[in-house]
Amino acid sequence: MKKLSSQDYLTGLSVVYGIVAVLMNILCMKSLSFGTPVIICDGGLLISWMVFLISNVITEVWGEKTAIKLSSLVAVLSFLFMLLARIEVFIPTLAEYEDQASAFAKIFSNGPRTIIASVAAFWVGNFVNVHIIYKIKVYLERSGKDRGILFFLRAALSTLIGQLVDNALFMTLAFAPIGLSVYEMRWVDIYTSVLSGTVIELVVESFFVPLITIPLTKKIQGVKALEEKG
Repeated sequence: MKKLSSQDYLTGLSVVYGIVAVLMNILCMKSLSFGTPVIICDGGLLISWMVFLISNVITEVWGEKTAIKLSSLVAVLSFLFMLLARIEVFIPTLAEYEDQASAFAKIFSNGPRTIIASVAAFWVGNFVNVHIIYKIKVYLERSGKDRGILFFLRAALSTLIGQLVDNALFMTLAFAPIGLSVYEMRWVDIYTSVLSGTVIELVVESFFVPLITIPLTKKIQGVKALEEKG
């Protein structure tokens, strides 16, 4: 059986990254409260941590430019997907499928405000995440202090700030009560959603960093090192 090359890993991670990002924009159309007003977030929370996890691996192995190029491409794809879904809402259907069309419209009737907010928040949040983890990585490598525990800490820090920016930008642009759209939220609910979502995403990714991010990064770095030698 042929061993996977570093390019195979990059391709696979990029595909998963793109799929997760698009699904995240679908799942975020349902809000989650877990039965309490203290925790308010969108359904995209269930998989959003995967975007930052993959982004961290790609940044560690292939660098900042590759990670930013990937997030930019996926942001464009997400925008095109949401735009297509928005257009499909207005395409007529047969009378016997009106209930189905109505359900589809309720899910994908997010207007231009939500579409722009989602794409902008995704790209900016990922850019911040990538930039922070890469700059810290470069600094630690130059000082000779880069170790596994520091990888964990910088991954957690970049995720904390990146997710906070992502959540805050999306909730503010999409739902701030400023009279731009029918569905808006109270500021207190926006704050609650941003904070609770960021904390949950940080805890989840921090759990997977030692289990997936670090081992996978080391595996790919080993493969890449062998390719460069041979």
